[in-house]
Amino acid sequence: MDTLYIVLLFMALLIPGFVLGKLKLLQDGAAVSLSNILMYVAMPFLVFVKLLDIDFQSIGWLPIAVSAILPILLSFLLPLIGKYLCRVKESKKRAAIFCTAFPNCGFLGIPLSAAMFPQKPEITLYISIFNVVSTFLLLTLGIYILSGDKRKIDLKKTLISPICIAMLLGIIASLCHVKAHAPYVYSFSETLAQLCTPLSMIALGYELSKMQPLNMWKSLDVYAVALIRLLLSPLFAFLILVLLKFGLHLNVDSSLAFAMMIATAVSTAASAPAMAKKYELDSEYTAALTLVNTLLFTLTLPLTYLAFNAVF
Repeated sequence: MDTLYIVLLFMALLIPGFVLGKLKLLQDGAAVSLSNILMYVAMPFLVFVKLLDIDFQSIGWLPIAVSAILPILLSFLLPLIGKYLCRVKESKKRAAIFCTAFPNCGFLGIPLSAAMFPQKPEITLYISIFNVVSTFLLLTLGIYILSGDKRKIDLKKTLISPICIAMLLGIIASLCHVKAHAPYVYSFSETLAQLCTPLSMIALGYELSKMQPLNMWKSLDVYAVALIRLLLSPLFAFLILVLLKFGLHLNVDSSLAFAMMIATAVSTAASAPAMAKKYELDSEYTAALTLVNTLLFTLTLPLTYLAFNAVF
């Protein structure tokens, strides 16, 4: 019930951004500024402050490896499934395949992990690693899926991200025991980190307010994308972790399991409609996929949590 309550609370936090967008009280320029504050300030500081609470001597190689490798496997496997399940014309099919592959770890996964597991900062670390790899793949493989043109990929822009920098600084600060020696740094970072959850959900709510998907619930491929993104993705993660734990007898702890659960079970990347529009695909259809994904996520995450919790 606690998980359902937290998910419902997060969904309720969408309402202010949605209402402001519908009333035209939040314009595109303001929304871009809001997203920039989130991406360049709030989210990096959330990752940074969580890393200060981690004892890195207790972190083994397995969680790091799984967090980095799993998004690579899923980013190639899920589009293959989407290619055969989504029976729509090419302009829609590329968008649908993109939506199956790339989760909303940034706006949704990282703040959700901090809310669900405040006493386990290592979960935020694992999701952050997953997010860095997933973002790199989104800006390379994702762009190729949408555009069909490798020349559209700009590797220089993909190699440096605020989350990656925050992770490196956080690890260094944690090893130097900054929290104990400079508590004011921790307090400052924690204050900015608290902006992450409300800002991320307000920004996502605003993005949803711009979507005008008509009859979106009548399209079977919308459910196919939701099935792949919200259920098959965490199912594959679940099976891989079960194999590692019970087949290979490796130490898969609950922190790694729940981190991969959130990272793989969140709805599709919020940037999907904008990216579809950029590459001249059906952006309204992509918006419908994103909106349905986000709404159904409220129902699927508690079920996914029960499955992971029963085993791990």
